[in-house]
Amino acid sequence: MPLDYAQARGRQLELAVARGHRADSGRRIGSLIVNPGGPGAAGRDLAQYVASVLPRAITDRFDIVGWDPRGSGASSPVRCGRDLDYLFDGDTAPDTAAELTDLEANARRFVDACVSRSGDLLEHISTRDTVRDLDRLRAALGDRRLTYLGFSYGTYIGAMYASMFPTHVRALVLDGAVDPALSAEELVIQQAQGFGESLEMFFDWCAKRTTCAFHHNGDPRAAYEPLVRSIDANPRGEGTTRLSPSQLDLAVGALLYAGEDQYAVLADGLRDLDRGRSATLRTVFDQYVGRGASGRYNADWASFIAISCADGPNLTIGEMEALQERAGVEAPDFGAGNVGLGYQCSYWPYPPDRTGPTPLSAPTASPILVVGTTGDPATPFAWSEALATQLGSGRLVSVTGSTHTSSLNGDACLDGILTRYLVDRDVPSTGTGCGGRPRER
Repeated sequence: MPLDYAQARGRQLELAVARGHRADSGRRIGSLIVNPGGPGAAGRDLAQYVASVLPRAITDRFDIVGWDPRGSGASSPVRCGRDLDYLFDGDTAPDTAAELTDLEANARRFVDACVSRSGDLLEHISTRDTVRDLDRLRAALGDRRLTYLGFSYGTYIGAMYASMFPTHVRALVLDGAVDPALSAEELVIQQAQGFGESLEMFFDWCAKRTTCAFHHNGDPRAAYEPLVRSIDANPRGEGTTRLSPSQLDLAVGALLYAGEDQYAVLADGLRDLDRGRSATLRTVFDQYVGRGASGRYNADWASFIAISCADGPNLTIGEMEALQERAGVEAPDFGAGNVGLGYQCSYWPYPPDRTGPTPLSAPTASPILVVGTTGDPATPFAWSEALATQLGSGRLVSVTGSTHTSSLNGDACLDGILTRYLVDRDVPSTGTGCGGRPRER
């Protein structure tokens, strides 16, 4: 793939692609290309997993293909150093001038490291570049039109693809949609509010169960808030078990992605922390950010930040500080910390792809399926509603649940909708919904 599509015959990049499953040769329709989101998440390994959980009525008809988008995984990954502890050891929701100074200094340090190690690659890793790669991948696989399943940020890839290449769309499933019409400020605040609502769902679940490890006489919220304040004042643990306030937020958020399935694990981690043991939640944090046992990070977090900054819109440092104050009020559990994770983009030296909200529409494309989960912590359901409307060709399916995305959860109702849509291009009627019940196995 061209590094710079404006100079298509110049420097080329290689993309890492994997076919995780082959269709029945006598029944094959084409390839189903999958993307896990991120941004920056490597997608090759997803193909095999998707093939293992989707109904055979789908996998018999499609090769399942995943790829590492440019700048991630094994596709010319962004390099910003392998020791990123400094980004998380402090507090991304600073309470003092000294903490804010540290946060901004660490953001500059990260950007300087990216620029020195990755150079001009950073100017060519936006989603728009990835979408052009995706169209070339489609053609290389021999498919006249694209069949695609994208999750979370992967919905942004899919929506932009439909906007740029509407005649190349066969069937797109966009699960856990990002709303590109939102401002940078609203996006980060609404996401933090989504995690806050998911945390409340956990507290309600825990309060009703005396077996919940963080039950606290039916009021886990009352126990959680002083625990958070104590970590903010004095991080727990040492070395590989040290847990800072930023690491605590990310560990809790990581467990909320899986909804009720991980509530018991979250309760155990909070109980352990309440008793002075930080190792459980520190392990969750390490897994979430790609920190290995040696203390070295994989490419995922650097790619996540770099692609986010390449996409934009990026705020000035003054705008970030004002947003952080606002987010702390409007989304008290996660808002200020969520803003703090993105300070690097205020120092990004390259012009972003977007300078403001950019709604995406594809009214002439074949119908596009947008799947929204009512209690999704990371991509609120309202975003799926908005994207389905923006596209002009979108059709929304709602799923009652608490997880981030739903298409791989074994829901019998949703599996049937996906099968009819992907195989037969049978589009569900407006207002279609599923209750989140698993199919029999």
